[in-house]
Amino acid sequence: MAIEWSPIPLNGKLYGNLDEIHAGQSHSALENCFINEAGGISRFWGFEVFCQLPDNGRVHLHEWRGDLVAATSKGRFYTVDRLGVAIDKTSVPVAGDRRVIFARTEDELVMTAGRKPVRFAGQETELLSPDAPDSTHCGFIDGFLLLNERDSGRFIHSPPGDTRTFEPLDTFAAEGQPDNIDGLIVTPFRELLLGGSSSFEQFERLTTGDIPFFRRWAIGEGLSAPYTLLFADNALFCVNRGREYVRFSGQVTQPVSNDIGLVLETADNWEEAWTGGNPDRPLDVFGQRFVLLQLPHALNAYGSKGLTLLYDYRNKRWSSLFGWDQSQARPVRYPIWSHWTINDETYFGGEGVIYRLKRDSYSNAGGISRLYARTGFIGDSGPYEICNLRIRVKRGVGSHTAEPSISLRVKRDNKAWSNWKQKGLGKAGRGFQYIEYGGFGTGHSFQFEIMATDDCEIEISKMEAVVEKAD
Repeated sequence: MAIEWSPIPLNGKLYGNLDEIHAGQSHSALENCFINEAGGISRFWGFEVFCQLPDNGRVHLHEWRGDLVAATSKGRFYTVDRLGVAIDKTSVPVAGDRRVIFARTEDELVMTAGRKPVRFAGQETELLSPDAPDSTHCGFIDGFLLLNERDSGRFIHSPPGDTRTFEPLDTFAAEGQPDNIDGLIVTPFRELLLGGSSSFEQFERLTTGDIPFFRRWAIGEGLSAPYTLLFADNALFCVNRGREYVRFSGQVTQPVSNDIGLVLETADNWEEAWTGGNPDRPLDVFGQRFVLLQLPHALNAYGSKGLTLLYDYRNKRWSSLFGWDQSQARPVRYPIWSHWTINDETYFGGEGVIYRLKRDSYSNAGGISRLYARTGFIGDSGPYEICNLRIRVKRGVGSHTAEPSISLRVKRDNKAWSNWKQKGLGKAGRGFQYIEYGGFGTGHSFQFEIMATDDCEIEISKMEAVVEKAD
């Protein structure tokens, strides 16, 4: 009698909106991996140290005339060439207690972090203007440099072509709701969007007359995390006042975080939450496009601080990223504070260090990057016996002398987890795709975990089992 293999679905979404007992054929955990376009599991890439900086501040990345630049939370500003050589260009510190936001004008790079903005025009940083207000956000459109006034509902603009002059009469107020302007972004469609705790307003350019901007519309969506604004997929993404991650275009908003709604709503700390690539650079990694959302101080499921979520906006799927604490043997915050893609390379800003993403690396700068996936509860009736289980996976990912491994275990009927079954992924040159794990006992429902910690590529395209009805 021919053996019949029954598929165990891998293409389910990450589901964190209810207790995992409801997950069914969805996943209840996807860490340092994602569901690819073909419905399989792909491991997220690792990174290497690209550049060590002289200070240990949090690194915020951008670019200037083809080179990477870094501004740190210590106020220092560096240019970084393609060999990873950093040069300190700080004369006036980028001062403030907020995240550094950048705006490129025709002749300079403007930075603001809560105090007076600073400019860099190629030599050293200098004060933008003594007349500029303390500001948390900046933007540039049609020759006008825009700054919000910190802790107010006003924004000011420079004259066209003169980004160092600010007149009190060139101030506008966002008056849709009596809230402060907490976020400002200029989209590629030349729209100026202003977000406050209770509302969003869109201003557009007037090309005639003495008034350069007019308010086109306002909505009561609200912005609860000022540094989560990002333009991607021809729309704006942010965290609204209901702690939903939303996509909106014009005045139409749509939550995209329904699958993980409970995770966001119950997060205990949203301080310094951020999305990288402001204003319009999502995480572009080897043909994949993600929005990276991090809550650096939120408590995660492992009792450590740091929750980093990946949203694949093309396939509308979520997953997560974690670092690893070797001394405590548990996941911790993914160790970055920013990202930027330039010259076909993706860089991460850490603390006093810049990392570079590597296609052929699956460790975090030499440390462990644990791939971990946990399915929902599979099976509706029974009992059934799993006589054998196999995965179809890319093999031969080791060296000629060392063989990495991948482990799998099961929980039957929500009882204790079984022991891990570890199988080799094959030394270099080993091409046979299937790994068999043998039987996994009898039960009405089954939940599986997959784990790998070796520095190697993981591509799982299929999981299936030989199942028989038990008496």
